[in-house]
Amino acid sequence: MKVLITGAGGFLCRGLVIPFEESGAELRLMDVCDFETSHEKIIGDVSNPADVEKAVAGVDAIVIGHMASRQAGAYDEVELPFDANVKGTALLFAEAVKQGIKKVTLISSGAACSVDAKKQGFYSRDLAIGGSGMYGLTKACQEIIAEQYAREHDLTVSSIRTAYIHDMDSMCDKYGKKASEVNAQYADRRDIGEVTRRSLLLEGPRYEIFYALSTPEASTQYDVEYTHKTLDWQPQFTYEAYPRSV
Repeated sequence: MKVLITGAGGFLCRGLVIPFEESGAELRLMDVCDFETSHEKIIGDVSNPADVEKAVAGVDAIVIGHMASRQAGAYDEVELPFDANVKGTALLFAEAVKQGIKKVTLISSGAACSVDAKKQGFYSRDLAIGGSGMYGLTKACQEIIAEQYAREHDLTVSSIRTAYIHDMDSMCDKYGKKASEVNAQYADRRDIGEVTRRSLLLEGPRYEIFYALSTPEASTQYDVEYTHKTLDWQPQFTYEAYPRSV
């Protein structure tokens, strides 16, 4: 299986690709900025139809891992987050249909359903879509696009909802912020990658929502049990050596 991964130069996807590499998958990696890799590389903008057409040509599956920067101010206006998160996602799904690609996985977030989750006190798979702020709005839009394309075009699509994306080895997040203790929201980027890889092995057509988090405590706040059962997956990076925060 040849897999296109977008946002491949970012913090999340630099870890997400590791399980794919270990499984021997053929990868095509795409980002808007140049980055180092031993895999096939495309520098392009997911909001540009010509770049998307080139990136999708000849692959068997797509992982939508890009998102607009979370740096300060990036979500203060509409254009940048909607171009990357929403328009880019829609273009990738449209091109997948055009080129006959049947398997797509979206890296989403609990932010896509955070309004209902806060009411219920638990992130289940059947929450109403609805986020807070510009980031939550764009993640909600991504999931709406993913579900509709799966339903209308008989695709096998998974939305992977995660929380605090992290790296257990360095104990740092994408900003280089180092943690000394962890909680239920921690998700090592390699665990997210393995959930993503396994989601592409599902037979369809179908639309699935999977929570990908790493610590045992995650099950108190997120429906990770469905992910464990459906994908025959258990997290590798459980942060066992680190103290827990409240």
